[in-house]
Amino acid sequence: MKGHFKLAVSVAFLFASVGIFGVGSSVQADVIDNPGTAGSISQVNSGNVLKDYDENSLNKVDNSTPEGNMSKKYTKYSLDPTGYNYGNSYSTIAGSSQSTSFKTKWFLPDGFNVSDYQHGNFQSVTLDDEGNIYFIESNGTNTNKGAIVKFNLAKLQQLGVNSDILLLWKAFDYFNPFSDEGLQHNQEYDQINSQLQGAFDQVKSLTKTLNQNQSWQNNQVNYQKNAQKWYKSWKAKKAKNTKIAKSYRYSYASRNKAKKVVKQATAKMAKWMKSYQMHKAKVAKYDTKISGIQNQLNTYQSQIDAAKAQNPEMFKYVEIAQTAQLSPEVDIGHGQTLSFNPDNGHIYLAEDNTLTDLASRDDNNTVFEMDPDTLKPIREYNFKMYHGDSANLQLHTLAFDNDGNAYWGRKYNGGYIFFYGRLDQNGVSFQASSSYVGNRGGSTNQGVAVNPANNRLYFVSDDILTSVPTSKIQSGNFSASDVHYQAFNSGREFESLAFDQDGYGYLLALWPPELMQSTDPLN
Repeated sequence: MKGHFKLAVSVAFLFASVGIFGVGSSVQADVIDNPGTAGSISQVNSGNVLKDYDENSLNKVDNSTPEGNMSKKYTKYSLDPTGYNYGNSYSTIAGSSQSTSFKTKWFLPDGFNVSDYQHGNFQSVTLDDEGNIYFIESNGTNTNKGAIVKFNLAKLQQLGVNSDILLLWKAFDYFNPFSDEGLQHNQEYDQINSQLQGAFDQVKSLTKTLNQNQSWQNNQVNYQKNAQKWYKSWKAKKAKNTKIAKSYRYSYASRNKAKKVVKQATAKMAKWMKSYQMHKAKVAKYDTKISGIQNQLNTYQSQIDAAKAQNPEMFKYVEIAQTAQLSPEVDIGHGQTLSFNPDNGHIYLAEDNTLTDLASRDDNNTVFEMDPDTLKPIREYNFKMYHGDSANLQLHTLAFDNDGNAYWGRKYNGGYIFFYGRLDQNGVSFQASSSYVGNRGGSTNQGVAVNPANNRLYFVSDDILTSVPTSKIQSGNFSASDVHYQAFNSGREFESLAFDQDGYGYLLALWPPELMQSTDPLN
């Protein structure tokens, strides 16, 4: 994240006018890089996008599934900020399609300090194809508000987050402006930061000057090398022709021609030696200049390092927290549709503000597409999905495959129906797969995710992940043997699933909020 911590800055989020985000409000925030106002957002109004279907005409796949948590009762516990917190490990149970485990990667913060409503109610996780991970943290039931946060996994690893499962939690808790202790830490940092502002500015300015001079010096080094290359080339040519000019084995004409080349080479050598010496002298001058700049830079950097050394814990948390890129509070709906589209490289989120279908056929599903670099919305899609004579289905899950095909799913009796189509700048359309999973091993419909390594679509329920190949969802030609399962006995609430490019699963679980990683690629 760019910039420094701000001392309980009041940030107004002015996104209400465009209809994507909720009513603008002022909230307290410290570690935040506000992406600014949304500006003009392209509206895509598509009307009815669902090819209607008859459940009775769909092929019910009579699969035999292991059973996850059907009770909606969960094991919950709290982290001890002053003691040692053990990670969790949950292994697959009988009936699963593979033997693997999910282990704690990080415990997540109680929030990212965007709102005082936050309490660690994470609803979604997704990964892009460049090593970034995204979360949605909800303000809570009935608010339909929350924040999106983006982290670079490699940066967090460099900062030791993978070696301490509570480190990310500690960093944001340390600067939580909504607690007395966190506010005090913000004030302490603000005071130190103010004292060091001059040093920060000098380091920034001198670093820019240093880089410029190093670039200019590199040009001179290249010019010097080029002069040396041509000097050596003409020197070799002179030596060769000197031998010819002195040897009577060659004709008079050849010896006379060689003498002319020797004369030419002598002049060229002098020219390129002069150039070489000139650029060599300039390189030496740059050495002196760069050394002086570096000494100045070291002086100011030592001031910063000395201040950091007085409170290493604070600055360790500063580095970690400032890797976060945060959105303002946004309308996240239920929050379980955050997904990455590899085809256009954008992030999608549906604003499903009710957990049912839409109240009338006049209402729209609303999905916004956002730029992952700025976390600003690009397009807002408005569409209906008519089913039968009266229903208007609402989108509650969403995922994309490598080709940009969109998928979602819904419960049907004791089974699960898949839908596929497109949702991008080229249009919106969906239809039901002609086959559906007849027996669902879980009670809840927590989300869907595509594994880019094996092109399977997973639907998430508590303590069970169930998947089918995306190609067979589209063809409708899948059987019970095509359905895979990873079932567990954790008692935790499974909120969301995402995958890296190698097929390892990243599971978001509550409570406490926790990111878990599979020990093997999921099949």
